[in-house]
Amino acid sequence: MKKSIGMACLCAFLCATFLSFSARAISTSTDYSGLWWNASESGWGMNVMQQEQIIFITLFIYGPSGAPTWYSATATFASANGAGDRSYTGDLFATTGTPFSTTPFNPAATVAQKVGNIVFVGKADGTATVLYTAGSATVNKAVVRQTWAQPNFVLNTATPYEGVGSGTTTGCADPSENGSGSTHYPQIALYINSKTMVLEITTAPPEAGTCNLQANNYVQEGRYGKATLTGRCSFIPPPAPDLKFEAREVEVGTNHFTLQYKLTEGIGDGCTENGTFAGARK
Repeated sequence: MKKSIGMACLCAFLCATFLSFSARAISTSTDYSGLWWNASESGWGMNVMQQEQIIFITLFIYGPSGAPTWYSATATFASANGAGDRSYTGDLFATTGTPFSTTPFNPAATVAQKVGNIVFVGKADGTATVLYTAGSATVNKAVVRQTWAQPNFVLNTATPYEGVGSGTTTGCADPSENGSGSTHYPQIALYINSKTMVLEITTAPPEAGTCNLQANNYVQEGRYGKATLTGRCSFIPPPAPDLKFEAREVEVGTNHFTLQYKLTEGIGDGCTENGTFAGARK
């Protein structure tokens, strides 16, 4: 639902022009693929690979005797709650087979034995929990993605991104301000370095100008990053408040970026906007 800006209605403007990004237009949900661990329990971990609504989990842990042990599970999407948490459940297996040094490999020797169940819950804040049973033991862990590298991208307006977004606004005191829409952005510049994240967004007429959002709290969590950015657009007159833009699942590739966001300030009485923003290099 497109809306035009009114001098006294910042929310109406934002729904139409600045941040009309919808809830995950690029993917149906978070991709939980990655290496997960608990930083206070170094030495074990969990690999997760996702395809659509199915995740394959490999646990590399230690058995009752302290010997290296691994389990695997194919978990399917089970439920989601209003907070954005998504649960996946499946059977947990221990597998035996041909010794690694034996040639040729004998597929007939592979035996998968069910040892219990597993529940993986991906949280909206980027963390997760894993609950599994193996025989008589029950384990419940809080985990995060393991980070191996920090991004380092230079703000370069000479080679900008071109972007598109869509979004849904809810909870506004004025019901007419609620709705969904999508917008094309002709030029976007992105900068991420250590704790700094900057987005410069050029908007098209009728509200042409530049929006600048900045954060000094960027955190990398495995393949994704997150930050809370604030700022304003050149065409938003005072005394309108600064925008508060909570970016999460920030992922930057060689020629693209994607992120999800929550906008809770600077858009109108009671309004909350959730959506997705993506750009490709020109």
